[in-house]
Amino acid sequence: MKILYSQRHLSHVPGYEIFNGEKDPHSEIPSRVENIKKSLIVNGFKISKLTKRVPLRLIEVVHDKNYIDFIKNWSVYSYPSVFPYNDLNKNKRLINPLARLGKYSFDLYTPMYKGIFEIALESSSLAYELATDIKTNQIKVGYALCRPPGHHAEKAKMGGYCYLNNTSIAAEHLSRDGKVAILDIDFHHGNGTQNIFYDRGDVLTVSIHADPNWKFPFFTGFSDEKGIGKGEGKNINYPLPKGTANDLYQKTLEKAVVKIKDFKPRYLIIAFGQDTHKDDPIGGFKLTTNYFKKMAKTINSLRLPALIVQEGGYNTKLLGDNVVAFLNGFS
Repeated sequence: MKILYSQRHLSHVPGYEIFNGEKDPHSEIPSRVENIKKSLIVNGFKISKLTKRVPLRLIEVVHDKNYIDFIKNWSVYSYPSVFPYNDLNKNKRLINPLARLGKYSFDLYTPMYKGIFEIALESSSLAYELATDIKTNQIKVGYALCRPPGHHAEKAKMGGYCYLNNTSIAAEHLSRDGKVAILDIDFHHGNGTQNIFYDRGDVLTVSIHADPNWKFPFFTGFSDEKGIGKGEGKNINYPLPKGTANDLYQKTLEKAVVKIKDFKPRYLIIAFGQDTHKDDPIGGFKLTTNYFKKMAKTINSLRLPALIVQEGGYNTKLLGDNVVAFLNGFS
């Protein structure tokens, strides 16, 4: 297994997030990845450094070019003040910075500031390099220690701490060589990944997550969202109730694995969040650390070349233990 890390993420220190009108300490902090890295080293895993940079042309396939330009050129620490409230101007190139910030954001958890594009680009490059190594048969399994995370970033919107969709960029790269299945096992629905591939028949998106009637992102992740056009039937959501524990999650995961097997993909990408753990501060499931190993073994029964992409997980003290348990299930 090849594990990739970059210290560039240490420059990403969001000041705060706004929830229910309250200014709260930000949950997506550098110690998340640093604690995972320490646990991996202690447990004998080798950490490699990034050597490749994801091409901008690949990102522009996944994300809208105007959105990318907006992130690249932003210069001050900001949150949106207003969001689009009708469709009259949806195709206009807006000039006012406040209008553009609202257009390209969907929450108050994801700050914009000068230099965030390069940091997000480095995170995506981790997933891209491992996808390239899988594509060229250099490795069978890779784990990208991505930060900031990515699965909430849509074609032209940031949110949920995400700016560029690392998982989707890697999937687009791999899809040039064959069908790709994405299994999202983060606590929250991967609205961004769904948005990007909703009309695609060559990329299957399967997500197991908290019921959106209960948890973020609230507007997507329902079981009746099945894809459109060529993508009809290629988007599968498994929303689960508060308090979901190992047994229910395992039954749901086994269903998801069958769906992936039936799709017959060439590659598998796992959007891996550890916020499903029972002690996660913003979660609500009751999965245990030991279960992460069983979870991984169940997924690995597919025997596919697999890219594991780090997403959420906010109990920094336990993240390392949970990741080690999961990676041991792939060994």
